[in-house]
Amino acid sequence: MTSMPGPIATDDLLSYARLDGDDVRVVLGLPDGEVTGPRVLIRFQNDTEHFRARGLVDQASGRTTVTVRVPRTQLTDGVWHLRLRQDAESPLRDLGARLLVRGDPPVALLFGKTANV
Repeated sequence: MTSMPGPIATDDLLSYARLDGDDVRVVLGLPDGEVTGPRVLIRFQNDTEHFRARGLVDQASGRTTVTVRVPRTQLTDGVWHLRLRQDAESPLRDLGARLLVRGDPPVALLFGKTANV
């Protein structure tokens, strides 16, 4: 039996989310060697829906970041859990990060585990 890879520890100092025009831009700082580029899939999931968006991998300056843009209209208000898939054949990996979307324009990236969010 093959073991599933564990979560990826997202760097909360290098990661952020912000409104960028009509899009929400999420930048995730990841440990070196966890993903390779140039693209990955990021899964956004809340209690009732989910979708995937392509993320771009940047490995410049000795750091790895993944940037993903999603139209704000695609994100209903609430908490979206983020997971990463390296390619179509690889398993989903939890990023330990959630995107909080409330009203217009607030967005925030949340880290760690909580029982009720």
